[in-house]
Amino acid sequence: MTNQVYYRKWRPKRFEDLIGQEAVARTLKQAIARNRIAHAYLFCGSRGTGKTSTARILAKAVNCLAPQDGEPCDQCRMCVAVNEGRFLDLVEIDAASNRRIEDMRDLLERMRYSPSEGKYKVYVLDEAHMLTADAETALLKTLEEPPPHVIFILATTDQQKLKDTIVSRCQRYDFKRIGMEATAQNLARICEAEGIQADPAALRAIARNADGSMRDAESVLEQAVTAFGSPLTQEQVHLLLGLTDDERVRQLVSQTLRGQTPEALATLSAIAATGANLRQLHRQMVEDVRDLLLTKAGAGALASFQSGATKEQSQLLQAVPMERLLQALRQLGQVTFRPEAPPTLSLELAIIESTQGQIVTQQPQSQPQSHAPAIAERPAVDTRAPVRQPMPAQPQARQPSPQPAARQERPAQAPIGQPVSRPAYQSPAPASAQPVAPLPENATPDQRLHAQWSDLLRALGKQKARRFVLGSLLRDCRSYRLDGNTLHLEFKTVSNMDRFREEMDTPEGQRMFQETFTRVFGLSGAPTLDITNGGTQKTDKANRSPLVQAALSMGGRIIEETEENEYHE
Repeated sequence: MTNQVYYRKWRPKRFEDLIGQEAVARTLKQAIARNRIAHAYLFCGSRGTGKTSTARILAKAVNCLAPQDGEPCDQCRMCVAVNEGRFLDLVEIDAASNRRIEDMRDLLERMRYSPSEGKYKVYVLDEAHMLTADAETALLKTLEEPPPHVIFILATTDQQKLKDTIVSRCQRYDFKRIGMEATAQNLARICEAEGIQADPAALRAIARNADGSMRDAESVLEQAVTAFGSPLTQEQVHLLLGLTDDERVRQLVSQTLRGQTPEALATLSAIAATGANLRQLHRQMVEDVRDLLLTKAGAGALASFQSGATKEQSQLLQAVPMERLLQALRQLGQVTFRPEAPPTLSLELAIIESTQGQIVTQQPQSQPQSHAPAIAERPAVDTRAPVRQPMPAQPQARQPSPQPAARQERPAQAPIGQPVSRPAYQSPAPASAQPVAPLPENATPDQRLHAQWSDLLRALGKQKARRFVLGSLLRDCRSYRLDGNTLHLEFKTVSNMDRFREEMDTPEGQRMFQETFTRVFGLSGAPTLDITNGGTQKTDKANRSPLVQAALSMGGRIIEETEENEYHE
């Protein structure tokens, strides 16, 4: 037993020995004490959290000759046989290497036999998610109605890959990651039992590196003791794991958060030159920034501050705002190491992007006054200030400026329908447009229609109904006039007239036209449409083409035409 590795030598023997899985241990003990034993269990959790150890304890407890409140006595011949690995009724199967349908059939065939010496025959399928689909199907029926002397325990690190039908037939227990403090305390107990002197900081470094896996922590502890002996120091553990000294990590984090890009890159290069593990460095940086963020957010109890670092981190907390911490942590969280790139590239990009993000956030505070003259000198085409003094002589591109002022006066003139206030719609005139003369106060509805017809086309030119752009179709109108509440439209070509009618027959096309018309002319309701082709049906351009006529004679039909004068925005 003295030659066993630590993680086997110090494996839990009873439910009370389980570290960090108190809820699972309590439930299983109560089930065994009350003889409420299930026929199938599913143990889910990350590696090294005690799934296989719990399965062995459960196998001992259900076959123990003298159980005590659900706990195995660990003294009878059944418990001793399990501890020594010679209990015939405990069958452990690696599902990763025995995953085929033939392996599962052989297992199901052997389980028909009664237990050799115990009360139950316990089958432990480790990495059960690695079973093939056929093997899972073969196991499914047995899990639903197993023999009364058989207990299945499925252990997996990826329960999402298991079929839902299998999961539903098992009692599921989730094993959580073991906390850093609990791991460090267990390592201290092992060191005390083994006669090893270890620095508490060294044990915390091992526990932090284990990331919730007790097996990994015990393996690293044994490796460190083998390499350096006793006493074991933090520097030795850092050297073994490739960790960077905490002072260098705090220096790099401080330079990054303070926006000292050249200094941070130089520190990173110096750390990489020592042969440090950059993945471990990245992890240390994330943990350090996370501790600062938690403390800044008022959750300092969740941080893992160490003695000696409090002064530097307190200064950073006072100097660095929350936004900068969030920016740095986001960038570090996106770091991915790729083999084809230089080793330090990912961290260099994260450092530079973090500091660049700080510069960007500072720009709006220093530049608002520099933009003020540019805003004040903006031309009078801005519709927010329609009343301006006439500008000096300009090219024609600057002449539409009187148009917004004239259009703002129109709602006060004679309306087409009942008087309403002009909506916020304002379409800027193109640069090449000629200035529009103001309408007289006694302008008729038809005069207003002709004055603002281009505005209607422009607004509809940006909207497509079910198939066609309404503004393009209306540009084909020969004439248009408003008579009371009726809008008369005379098209040049039959095809465009039919297309417009087709769009008006659909609810979406009708709604689009009505809403745009009422918005442009400031009305409360849309007029009734009277659509004709003016009585002078014009032969379509396509019908005049010999090529199209030949296609029509061969049985073809026209799907869509495009006029040369169609308007597109």
